[in-house]
Amino acid sequence: MEFSILDPRPTDAAKEANEKIFASGPVLGIEVTVPALAAHCVLGNIDPQHTGENASSSAIKESLTIEIPAENAVLATVRPDLDSVGAMAIIAMRAEGVEFNSEILSRVDKISEFDSFTQGDWPGQKPLPSQEEAWPNKLERELAAMNAAIFDHKVEIAERVRTIRAWLETGVEPAQYRAKAERDRADLVQALSDGRIKVDTTLDGRIAVVESSHFGALNIGYCLAPVVVALNPALRFQGGEPHRKFTVCQFKTGYVNLTAAKEALSKLEPGWGGSPTIIGSPQGVNSTLMGYQVVEVTSSCLQW
Repeated sequence: MEFSILDPRPTDAAKEANEKIFASGPVLGIEVTVPALAAHCVLGNIDPQHTGENASSSAIKESLTIEIPAENAVLATVRPDLDSVGAMAIIAMRAEGVEFNSEILSRVDKISEFDSFTQGDWPGQKPLPSQEEAWPNKLERELAAMNAAIFDHKVEIAERVRTIRAWLETGVEPAQYRAKAERDRADLVQALSDGRIKVDTTLDGRIAVVESSHFGALNIGYCLAPVVVALNPALRFQGGEPHRKFTVCQFKTGYVNLTAAKEALSKLEPGWGGSPTIIGSPQGVNSTLMGYQVVEVTSSCLQW
C-alpha cells in the first residue's frame, strides 16, 4: 500500500499533485474533507465525523472493521493527524495479518477519544496552562509526543505511518518528539504569560476566543468555555506559506449548532467545512473574515 497527502488548496499546483496521486492507484480516502477530492476516492472515504455519519466515531475506529483494500491501494488524506495517520497504520497492520491485543486497542481508543470529542460533558472552567500545571488536559499530554511526530511535515507520510504503527504496537514514543512537545508546551505557557497568545470570552462567557499559532489553542479555549473560536494567524499547511485559519469547535455536541454555523459562514466565505463538533475556514488559503464575524455567527447558533 502507498500513503499520500492530498492538497486541498484551489491552485494549479495542488490540482497537478492530486492528479498524480489519483493516477497512481485506486484511492481510499481517510478524512478527505473536500467533497471534490472525496469524489475521486474510488474505494470510498473513511470520515464518520465530517460527513455527519457519526460524529462520536473516528477514522481510526472505523479502520478496525472496514474491508481491507487491495495491495495496490493508495491511502490518502487531507488531514494528516493522529486519527487519519493512525487509521493508515491500522489498515496496513490488518493487511499484514497483525493480531490486535488489548494494548493496541487501548491506544486506538485513546486516539479516538481525543479526536472525536467523546470525553464527556465539559467539566467547567479551569485554570489556563501555567508553570505549575502545564497540561490541564491529561490525555493531551499523553498523546503530545505522537502529535508532534505526526505533525512533523518535514517527514514523509510513509515514515509517519511507521512511527505511529510502532507506538501502537509497543507504546514507546520517540524521545525526540516528547522533548519537542515539552519545549513547545513551555513556550505556550510563556506565550500565555507575556500576551503573545490572546485569550478572552464573549460577554456571556459561553464562547472562548483564542488567537494563537501554537499547537493546543483549542484546549486552551476549553479551559474557559465549551465552545471555542480560534484564529491561527500564521498556519502553515504542510510547511507552506503562513495564512489565517479559523477553527470553531465544541467540547461535545449540544453546545452550538455547528452545521448551521458552517452554512452561515459559507455564505460569507465559501469553502468552510467540518463536522458537528469542529468546523474550519477554507484549507490552505487565507481566511478573509474578521474575528468578530466568526464570533457573531457562532453566537447566533448557540444551544446552551
